[in-house]
Amino acid sequence: MTKYNSLTKRYPDQSHKEIFAHFPYDGANGETWESPYEHLVRLTKDEDWHFNRPEFKTKYKQQFPILTNYLNYTFLRTQELNLISYSADGDKACFNTGLQTKDEKDIFALFFKNKEAAKYKVPTWTLYTFADSYSTKLNPYKPLPDLATYITNPSDLVFDTKLNIEINTEHIIDQNKDRLPAVLQANRRLAMTALNGSIESLKSKVQRNYKVAIPHWYEGKMQLLLPLNLTDDNQADVALVVDKDTERNIYRATTILTMDLAYIDARLITRPDREWLNP
Repeated sequence: MTKYNSLTKRYPDQSHKEIFAHFPYDGANGETWESPYEHLVRLTKDEDWHFNRPEFKTKYKQQFPILTNYLNYTFLRTQELNLISYSADGDKACFNTGLQTKDEKDIFALFFKNKEAAKYKVPTWTLYTFADSYSTKLNPYKPLPDLATYITNPSDLVFDTKLNIEINTEHIIDQNKDRLPAVLQANRRLAMTALNGSIESLKSKVQRNYKVAIPHWYEGKMQLLLPLNLTDDNQADVALVVDKDTERNIYRATTILTMDLAYIDARLITRPDREWLNP
């Protein structure tokens, strides 16, 4: 079975052999590459699939950056778990997007095989449509594919305030200083002071509200995202990624993420609580 690197084309010179599907659109009638995602958004429960912060709007230059990333990584997880279903003749495929309609019906992505894909050097599969579980378009798939799962140990979802946090200072301060607020990038000592002070206050935040720790999936394991208020007491500047070390009984602070990357990663597991992580 072919293993694909992405659901759709992610960068200009990506080989068609790495891509699962082509998402078609009718450019002659005013559609764009985002039109299939617009259809999906109309099906789903109301949710912000775009960023509201001006700096992130400028960075992504698209309508649904959160959704396109969510769908891509959901596909990769379903592929990993062998949750892509195929019709009996092998000409159709579908997977559970993990999203639901406003009536709480599961939404599936459906595809058909392009039998001339090799000839034209395009992806083997083409998006047919998105459909809810009531649709007759899902008749070729019995049973319907399950949604991708990530949680094996529920305790991984909760930050244990009894454990200490050890910081990978070199990686956070030196190798990723471009993710820090501008005022800290040129002053390592000030950055260290701000980082240590913010981490000191994290345990009390989590003790008062366990939802402060947000699950995050990376390279096959569950991690937690925590807010780092480095320059503003009322708004997190970056998200701290912590990884539980069960042998040493500590959390390792492995890196920091900008708020856009943190939200994209967190949304893969669930819609994040708006306590501090907002698109």
